[in-house]
Amino acid sequence: MACSVSLLAIGMGVLVYERLSRRPEPVERDRGPLALVNFVGIIGFIVVAIPSALTLVATIGRLAEPADAAFRLAGIVSLLAAGVLALWGIRSMGRQMASAAEVRPDTELVTSGAFGVVRHPLYLSVLLLWAGGTLALLSWAMAAGWLLLVPAFVARARAEERLLIRHFGGEYPAYAARVPMLLPGMHGRRG
Repeated sequence: MACSVSLLAIGMGVLVYERLSRRPEPVERDRGPLALVNFVGIIGFIVVAIPSALTLVATIGRLAEPADAAFRLAGIVSLLAAGVLALWGIRSMGRQMASAAEVRPDTELVTSGAFGVVRHPLYLSVLLLWAGGTLALLSWAMAAGWLLLVPAFVARARAEERLLIRHFGGEYPAYAARVPMLLPGMHGRRG
């Protein structure tokens, strides 16, 4: 829960930063339904995780089972990884940080830091959040939410990449050939 609330607070901070920054207005922005996937993923996590956490409290005796403990530990590690990846991704973006898929006249292609590992580290962080919550809480509802979010984030990433290709031309496909989309170690555009 703390991880999801932290990611939501970071997202709200990005919105405030955008309003206060003196960057030029976007020349192109994706305003389609996929534009909300990030916030739906984070807010949805909070909504689904609360009942799962309450169920966990009611079944606290199950924590002693070794298989459950291993899943829960893996979940906690995933939750921590989600937070670290989100912060690293935001730090890597620096001044280029935006809550929407957009390009501005001063937009630069970020290919270092977290963006040197995967092209969409912030999307991956939300997916790790859900995976970690699924394991830590042993929640079928969270597993179902994760299964719905994966294709939504892939579609969101592809829509964003079409926008970036229009803006950066051949520079973006060259980057995409080197760095996987969401899964580290899976090179090429489909990664």
